Amino acid sequence: MDGLGESRHEHDLAAERNRCERWFVRQGLPQLIHDYSATTDVLTRAAPFLAFVVFIEFFLVFGDRWAGWAQAGIFVVGLAAMAGAMALVNRIRGRRLWQLPERFGPWEVLAYLGLGAVFAGLGSSNAVIVDAAVTLGLNVVLLGGAYVVTSWGLVPMVRWSVGQLWRQVGQMTTLLAKSLPILLVFSAFIFLNAEMWQVAHDFTLPFFAMVAGLLVAVGALFLGISVRRLAVDLARFSSWVDVRSRCADTPVTHLVPGDDAPPPDAPPLGRRARSNVSLLLFVAQSIQTVLVAGIVTAFYVLFGMFTVRESTLMQWTTLSQLTWAESWALRVPLWGEELLFSRQLVLVAAFIGLFSGLQFAVSVVLDSSYRSEFADDMTEELREALAVRAVYHRTLVSETP
Repeated sequence: MDGLGESRHEHDLAAERNRCERWFVRQGLPQLIHDYSATTDVLTRAAPFLAFVVFIEFFLVFGDRWAGWAQAGIFVVGLAAMAGAMALVNRIRGRRLWQLPERFGPWEVLAYLGLGAVFAGLGSSNAVIVDAAVTLGLNVVLLGGAYVVTSWGLVPMVRWSVGQLWRQVGQMTTLLAKSLPILLVFSAFIFLNAEMWQVAHDFTLPFFAMVAGLLVAVGALFLGISVRRLAVDLARFSSWVDVRSRCADTPVTHLVPGDDAPPPDAPPLGRRARSNVSLLLFVAQSIQTVLVAGIVTAFYVLFGMFTVRESTLMQWTTLSQLTWAESWALRVPLWGEELLFSRQLVLVAAFIGLFSGLQFAVSVVLDSSYRSEFADDMTEELREALAVRAVYHRTLVSETP
């Protein structure tokens, strides 16, 4: 291959690799990118947000400290500080004076942190140092948040999870038929129990939130252990036949090696890549669990309004009267009777819903029939992404200079 042809080949490979890596980001799996870097990948993608923050903070120069022509002068000083910081960083980096950065490293971070503090100091009317320090601290927090969100692809991950949510809603009939009968039989005895209602009556909202948090933490622990183990298994492929069937409608469809090629040998998932895959699967399975808990809670709120009369509730909770201030009591007239909505009803229903969600999470982890029914679709999508990763490493990473 002559020099021109080789250059064109390298350019095509680089374009294919960029397209594949953007696909990983859209799937919420940026950590699958080879040599994923904070300067060239994470902060560079966060740069538009950080630039927007600096733009907003520029208006801090319009404080009460200056007026008239002095205010105009401070405005010019602020513009000069922004332009000077950009020119200085570009000069240090060896770029053209007003070139937009293609990477976001330590010098760009310092400029981002410093400019906000300068703007706050210029516009401060009293404590210049304090205002500048507060703005600097806020910028550090925003930088850390932008790094975490971008590094782990949380925005596309949430978008993918919403898609999973709609899919689960579409499969609601299966979800209800498979899981709810057992859950309702298990919980009906708890619901129609006077002690449960007395406990709910005695609960303050902060203490109930603590109990709810404990149950959520236990369920999250079960799911976390399950998906951590599963992430490693999903990344293994025995042949390119298996990989090819999963790479349809992906950026590497035309790059899958032939069946006679050496078997897939993508490196094992690193710690961060494994965590990224596990987090995506954890989010998807958590959505299912929240759906089950929400359905059970809603069912028991409605069921309780029809079955638990006001006199029964007062007897179970030793209340002398039900008021909105104490019990959120709301009476809904229906067919000459009154349906009663109350705080106690909400807490009992939510408590049972949380336990049902926990039971569902444990069942998905331990019961193979539950796992095949409710987790296979999600694992198949992740398996597709890992198949793309196998092709990416074989045909793009190893050949791209």
